Amino acid sequence: MHFLNLIIIYFTLFITALLVGIIGNTIGIGGGILLVPFFIFYMHLSPLESSGLSLFTIMISTAGGSYVFYKDRAIDRHLFIMVSIPALIGIIAGSVLSNYIPTNQFKWIFSIIVIGIGIFSLIATKKQAAVKINYCDKQGEDALKNNKIDSKSYFSGHIRKKHKETNGTAYDYEIKSPVAINVFSLIAGFVSGFIGIGIGGITGTFLTAVEQIPPRIAFSTIISIMAIISLIGGLIHFYYIKNPFNLAVYIIPLGVGALIGSKAGAYISKNSAAKTLRIYQGTFIILLGILMLAVSII
Repeated sequence: MHFLNLIIIYFTLFITALLVGIIGNTIGIGGGILLVPFFIFYMHLSPLESSGLSLFTIMISTAGGSYVFYKDRAIDRHLFIMVSIPALIGIIAGSVLSNYIPTNQFKWIFSIIVIGIGIFSLIATKKQAAVKINYCDKQGEDALKNNKIDSKSYFSGHIRKKHKETNGTAYDYEIKSPVAINVFSLIAGFVSGFIGIGIGGITGTFLTAVEQIPPRIAFSTIISIMAIISLIGGLIHFYYIKNPFNLAVYIIPLGVGALIGSKAGAYISKNSAAKTLRIYQGTFIILLGILMLAVSII
């Protein structure tokens, strides 16, 4: 009977991670918004354990998607640096602080943050403007070789970027405020480490809706960043767990499911209307947050 229960748990973890990998790599939210409630309410793990496992699963999931995006040259290296450094600082601080939050308080905090992210996503997405693609003239080809950012342009903002994927699709866009990107990435990193979710819900929405960076470029870059910072955040969480090796047995089904799901999610992201996906994402996140808040009260 014990063996049968273990098989059921493994299968459930695999299916959950598979769905998380698909959703996370499709709309760039990392999947933690689904994983943490699952670990807390279904598996009855502590917030620290739930957040740690969630971050490890996000790391595996986004690593698979990152490889696809890297091959497609969909990652903006300047944007990668702007987001990753403050997000790393934030996730370290959030991961350390999460060790001191009781379970009941964590449920309330998690629910409120999730609802806030969903509302922010919906409001910002409705304001999202269309971006120019298929920039292929000779002037654009030359500009692709000279995408440089100096200190003056970094603080003044309005940096013109031209980015071309391996399939020939070229983007012409502008980074309006690198400093604002730093601030939102720091906040997103802190929230990620604190409650065990990805940074896509905050940073991804800001980049696409406010900065109006092409969703394909924004989410490909963010997902690649999450593969790195989620590993660091997960390790910090496991450092504070008394018996971390008891949870190691769960990483295999989570990792396999997340890896398979990430491949499917990256494909869907490449062939879907990003704005429509963001609207569905925002609505889903709000409903999930309300549901978790209601369960916490009961």
